Amino acid sequence: MRFYLGSCEYKWSHKDTDMERIWVMREIGTDIYKYVEEHNFTWVLLRSQSNTLPDDIYCRCDIYVDTDENKYATLFPLKFSRAKLLER
Repeated sequence: MRFYLGSCEYKWSHKDTDMERIWVMREIGTDIYKYVEEHNFTWVLLRSQSNTLPDDIYCRCDIYVDTDENKYATLFPLKFSRAKLLER
């Protein structure tokens, strides 16, 4: 199952670095971030050009998480109401 968690904007130079993880954690919250990491869910970060900032420097990142079909995936949207289930 795939859940949408939010979006953020940061510099393209932060892509695939620890700074990117910090921006993601800041946007979605520490509790959700730790839950995803603890249960080995898969981060899906879809990057595109920024609509509001200079697009040659900044990117927009849509944050998704893929989960397995297990009890933790079932509890995920119940525990975190901002997680929006997407149809595959």
